[in-house]
Amino acid sequence: MNTPLVSIVIPVYNVERYLRRCLDSVMIQTYTNIEIICINDGSPDGSGFILREYAAKDKRIKLIETENQGLSGARNVGIANSEGDFLMFLDSDDWIDNNTVEEAMSGILEHNSDIVLWNYIKEYSNTSQPVDVFFEESFFDKSSFKVLHQQLIGLTGEQLRNPAHCDSISTAWGKLYRSDLITNNCIRFVNTSIVGTEDLLFNAEYFNYCQTALALPGRYNHYRKQNSESLARQYKPLLYEQWTELQKRLKGICSNKEYLIVSVSNRTALSLIGLGINEAIAPYSITTKYKHIRDILQNDRFKKALNKIDISYMPLHWKFFFFSARNCLTIAIIGLVYVITALKSIH
Repeated sequence: MNTPLVSIVIPVYNVERYLRRCLDSVMIQTYTNIEIICINDGSPDGSGFILREYAAKDKRIKLIETENQGLSGARNVGIANSEGDFLMFLDSDDWIDNNTVEEAMSGILEHNSDIVLWNYIKEYSNTSQPVDVFFEESFFDKSSFKVLHQQLIGLTGEQLRNPAHCDSISTAWGKLYRSDLITNNCIRFVNTSIVGTEDLLFNAEYFNYCQTALALPGRYNHYRKQNSESLARQYKPLLYEQWTELQKRLKGICSNKEYLIVSVSNRTALSLIGLGINEAIAPYSITTKYKHIRDILQNDRFKKALNKIDISYMPLHWKFFFFSARNCLTIAIIGLVYVITALKSIH
């Protein structure tokens, strides 16, 4: 029986402390017909040495050396050099369970689905936190796939019970893709410097060509948080402009699917959480922060989105947040985002 080839794309940059665990987890997969595409994205540390060491040990490793171009560019290089029937992405400071590929492949072949998704675990220095989006194996057919599609683009209805989960399935990792859907439709990652986050837009394009999906309840990916927290807490001065471009492109991608209209609008409203947190950690005065947040709340695009989002399903604190945003209660929003930021810093 023909065993399909799975390409695992791993961009590498400045991760010598974590890289061995990542590569070891891929090399010991119980599903063995894989190619491991490692892109050394001009890493200035010892990552290149480790990659060359591992490539010499395992012929399945395809090592590509490039000048630094960022995560999106490195992933695109991996896509262009992949030969597999199916494709996975893995960040080089994370790792996966040894049965991840086998479980995903078993599911995608059994159900002939266009994509497989699964849960993950946040890994901190001294603790692990499971993140369960799917509680049982679920197959989404042509009809029910719309609900999953809406969840990706922007939460709607009962999905709004926890607005903080608006990006719960937007990552590129934690999924198994069909390579032909990516290559035939020229789907690529857009640089983070342009849209602020590359994964959502990539998946939004991919989902446009999907009709079915399979969700697994297993927690197969291990997302290393202590390496990403410092970056997450850095102020991003261009975030508003980047997310404006992201939402513009998202609207264009989703324009041919009427059932996504509310999701796109809700994505704009929900982005106020991230924009507010970004302002809270900004290195300038409270007066300037007040002005920035007020300007955002008074923007017509946000005012329309805030007036449309249904807050009836939300817990009380989120109702208050979006009620305050809807009524341009800037001081209340500032107070709330400071609380949210403080809570996010507690592990």
